[in-house]
Amino acid sequence: MYGNGMRYSQLMAPIGFAMALIALSACGGDEEAGESDGVDDGARQTVGMTAKDFSFIPDKVRLEAGNAFEVEFKNSGDVRHTFTVDEFDVDAELSPEEEEVVLVATPAQAGEFSFYCRFHRSQGMEGTITITGEGGAEPSSGSATPEETTEGYRGY
Repeated sequence: MYGNGMRYSQLMAPIGFAMALIALSACGGDEEAGESDGVDDGARQTVGMTAKDFSFIPDKVRLEAGNAFEVEFKNSGDVRHTFTVDEFDVDAELSPEEEEVVLVATPAQAGEFSFYCRFHRSQGMEGTITITGEGGAEPSSGSATPEETTEGYRGY
């Protein structure tokens, strides 16, 4: 028994509840299906992109100008797919079950960029990367400035 007749389990229950709430809030929230909001606390955000059947998951990505990001592309489908972004000069082609980082960039300005599969675009396999905000970088000749790429990257 503890002071005022409280048992140990009665004392620990509120602490356990508070810890569970903290854990749940750290797991993320109600993100709209098929869209990524671009939130990340690291120096470079990783956007996971999956090709399955004839669609991209997510097919809409929202990022902040001036922040570095990379797209990690996985082909979960049964046929070859590409991740193609004309403005970034990216055209990565992956066989089924392959996965690699296909784009590393720091967009300097707001804008919208289309990505698509060269083989299946006519079947609706495309999406958009929306860059919001002002960013901190000097404007470049284009809307985005590619950074140094990682090993295994195809497209530059």
